[in-house]
Amino acid sequence: MERQILMQNQMRERQTAMQIAWTREFIKYFGTFYGLAAVCLTAGAIKKKNLGILLPMFPLSFILAYQYDMGYGTLLQRIKG
Repeated sequence: MERQILMQNQMRERQTAMQIAWTREFIKYFGTFYGLAAVCLTAGAIKKKNLGILLPMFPLSFILAYQYDMGYGTLLQRIKG
């Protein structure tokens, strides 16, 4: 019984490690997209003199912040707590 509990804990730790690794990989690609979108949207807002073009940056910022907290921050520890 004790061995089964140890195996379950080990599997849970592996799943958590895989989730963190996936999140860190996702941050690389999404961060690139976010940076490119920020530059293009800012250039478009300046060119057209319309700040409304920058509105898509707000939800993208929240997504990036959440993923960063998941991959490099303390989100998992706060969830466990």
